[in-house]
Parts: sequence; structure tokens; C-alpha cells
Amino acid sequence: MEQQGAAALADRLRALRRERWPDRRLTQQEVANALGVSLASVSAWESVKSPTPVPANRLAAYARFFATKRSVGGAAPQLLAEDQLTEPEIEEYDRLAAELRQLRALAVGEIREQVAMADGPPRSMWHFPDGGPVRLICGKRDDPPDYASVQDHNYLELSAYQDVDALVDLFGHVRARNPDSNVGFDVAPGLESDDLRSHLVLLGSGVVNNAAARIANMIDLPVRQVDGADIKDGEIFESVDDPSERFVPKFVGDDPEAPVLEDVGLFYRTPNPNNVDRTLTICSGVFSRGVYGSVRFLTDDGLRHENEAYLAERFGETPTFGLLMRVPVFGHATSTPDLRHPGAVLKTWPEVAA
Repeated sequence: MEQQGAAALADRLRALRRERWPDRRLTQQEVANALGVSLASVSAWESVKSPTPVPANRLAAYARFFATKRSVGGAAPQLLAEDQLTEPEIEEYDRLAAELRQLRALAVGEIREQVAMADGPPRSMWHFPDGGPVRLICGKRDDPPDYASVQDHNYLELSAYQDVDALVDLFGHVRARNPDSNVGFDVAPGLESDDLRSHLVLLGSGVVNNAAARIANMIDLPVRQVDGADIKDGEIFESVDDPSERFVPKFVGDDPEAPVLEDVGLFYRTPNPNNVDRTLTICSGVFSRGVYGSVRFLTDDGLRHENEAYLAERFGETPTFGLLMRVPVFGHATSTPDLRHPGAVLKTWPEVAA
């Protein structure tokens, strides 16, 4: 099926670069440098045959760049600040931005329709095309209830698991995306050698999930979790290279005893050190809300497409990457992180331009 909407957006971006100023034809590299993105990103956004819609948060920069020829008036093309534009340039900026937003809306809507109509599971960060087994591993609670014991008449196996919300959400999603794969889950103490060679997903911090702590040492994880001075029942994040760089939750009134307003979530993907043909993924948080958010941002149908596009733009085909994100909390509800929102992403590995 021809991707008319997505192709139209790609064609328009390419036309702006090639034809906007006939006497100053730009290269993809020049546009990439001016916008602070990679050459691969600009190439993907302009590809009519295999179009990748430009992320929504890049449209304004595109429109501002092409709203004025002063963008190419210096030694190298540059993106002017909005307050540097003249009134006629602002009008052209607004017109171009509206045009590109409309084209992108058509493109994204079309892609979602194609995903819904396609046979088999759609491509996603949680689709493993090799068909290999997938294992989701949780930490075991330090203080499980009586019915976590097999001797109890009301025995419930999951009552001994940490981060059950994240586990249930992710298990159903992974099963749906990998119908031909053997998808299972267990607590960290139950890990077997076959599990270690699967597509392995570790849920929870290294303190709660001892498997995460051991494996993190095998992959040079660039962030670690440590006790926070005033934070109970959770472990804050700090950079391995700079222990003073710490990432902590926010609380009502800045009081660690008060309800959480915002947790911190970690998503990290790398080849599995026990089987490099498969993947290792760590989803963690200071509290359980952060763990849930680090899963939900790629399982929530309302935002996962946009978040997938964000990851694709910034990391491309890089096999090892990760990010720390803010996870908003509203009482009992944990909100799905939207990586496009300013300030939602706290840190990335490898570090890339914002």
C-alpha cells in the first residue's frame, strides 16, 4: 500500500531543502547541522520510499529554518532564534509550521491505520524478530505476605513479586508482539541458564532485583542506584562517571515523607552479554512508579508510536542505548511519559543533542 501521507511529508521536506532557495541548494548534512540532528535522521525524514515522519518536536525548527533566507546567510547554515525573526518572517514561520503539522498528522494517522490492518505483530521495541524466547524477571519482595508461601491455603505466586503492575502490562504486550515466541516470567532467584540466554528483561532496581545488579556489572551500565539520604523505600540514580550527578523524585512540598509527584524511570537496551544475538533490557525506577513508567512509555497505545519515533531519531540502529525519564504521578495514577515533552528526558546514553 502506497504511503501517500508519509511520502507527501518526506517529499515536502526534501523540496524545502532543494528548492526553497534555487541559488543556495542545501545538502542533507547542512540541514542536519543547522537543526542539531544526525545526517541519518534527515535522510530518513526525506525518504519517500521508506518514510519516517519527522518527530513533532522538530517541526517548529524546520519551519523556522526555512522561514528566512538569513538561515543560510553566514559561512554555514544556522537556525535563528524565534526572537530574531522579523514580522514577515514570523508570518512565514507560522504558515510553514501549520503546513508541516498537517502533513505530519496525515502521515502518522496513515501509519497507525496500516499497523492496525497489517498481518502479524507490528514492529516495536518489544518485537523480537528472531522468534527467540523472552524472559521477564522481577525482584522478590523482602516482606512477602503469608499467602506468598506455598504452604498457605490461599497461596498466590505473584504476591511475592515486586513491580507486578509493570510485569502484567509488559507480559501481555510482549506476548501480543511475539505470538510465536516462548514468553515467560520469574523472580530473580529463579533464573536458570536458559533464561540468561534469552531476550532478557529485568524489572526493578538492583537492590530489589539482584539479577539486575549482577548483570549491570557485566555491561558497564553508565548509571547505578544508590540509597538517597532522605528517601525511603527506593534508590536514586547517579552517573557512574560523576557521582555528584544524581536524579531524584519530586514530592509534594519537597518533603520526602509526602506523596510522590514525579518518579524517575530508566530504560536501557543492549546486547545480552550471555548471548549477543539477543537483547538485555533493564526497566527500573527509584520507586515502583518509575519502573511502571519505564515500561508503559513503550506499551501505551496512546503514546508508544511517538516515543518509538523519538528513540529512532536519537539512537537509530545503535545496539546499546538508554535514557532516564521523568514519570509523572497523580495520586493513584502513574502517567505515561511523553518523551517529546520538554524536560521529560533527563539523561541519554550515548549522549546526543537535545
